[in-house]
Amino acid sequence: MNEARYNPPLTGPVIGQEPDFLAGMSMDNAVGAIIALTAEVYLLRERLQTLEAELTVRKVLPAAAVENHQATPEDTARRQQDLAAYTQRVMFELMRDRTPVSRIDPGVASYLKTHAQLQTEEKDPS
Repeated sequence: MNEARYNPPLTGPVIGQEPDFLAGMSMDNAVGAIIALTAEVYLLRERLQTLEAELTVRKVLPAAAVENHQATPEDTARRQQDLAAYTQRVMFELMRDRTPVSRIDPGVASYLKTHAQLQTEEKDPS
């Protein structure tokens, strides 16, 4: 079996250049991942439609209640803000450069060591 070519999850803070998680991945793999996510979204849509149908059959909701829902102006504004923030978050990841947005001192790694590791370093200062 082929070994995965992606980088493992981060085990500490990014103290230099951001990692390139997909460096060895072909565009076909990325497209495959997008198609898999699209299939999952469709399954969620299908399940939501099923739930709406069940709620209608059980007379919890009237037919077409979701389609005929009249949002309040406040709810409409909140949803528009949520959509804008969601879209911005996705587009930011697609468009941003790989330069870290902050600089973390490499010394922070010393705080991630276990007590036993720190004691060993004190005994052997080489």
